[in-house]
Amino acid sequence: MGEFSTRNLKFSCGALGALASACSFVLFPIALYTIVRANYAGALTEDSTEVLNAFLLYAVLLGAAVVLAVYLYGCYPKGSRPRLFFGALSGAVVVAYAFMVLVASGMATVLEDHGVPLDTRYFASMLAFASVPLVLSAVADYLLVRKDWLESSHSSVPSEGVSAR
Repeated sequence: MGEFSTRNLKFSCGALGALASACSFVLFPIALYTIVRANYAGALTEDSTEVLNAFLLYAVLLGAAVVLAVYLYGCYPKGSRPRLFFGALSGAVVVAYAFMVLVASGMATVLEDHGVPLDTRYFASMLAFASVPLVLSAVADYLLVRKDWLESSHSSVPSEGVSAR
């Protein structure tokens, strides 16, 4: 397994990021869904209900993927390949989340039907751009700390082209 081995994991380190991600990407959409369903139950058409159900499904499934990727990103030490991988993966999943939840679910149509003309593509783009610093942070951690991490006594994983001692 190399660097992806569980011996490099610190399970408690990813908890704070995972908690923040769970609140943002899972709990907030569930609360929003619940509020809309409770307050507009009589005004929702069958199509609107299907769109809201798609919104909730995408939010929960992709939100769980974001939470897992962010958790694993925080669990691995700076300078390790798994941290780089999960940092890039979390950014990619946030982009997928933004477009699937806000655009592909058809949320703009439901909002417009109820008198709220909101361009969900704009908000999806803003959320996608907000994931860029996470990816850049993962790349910077990898590039700046990689050599120190390999030389540290915390890891006996050889770098490419270097034999194990």
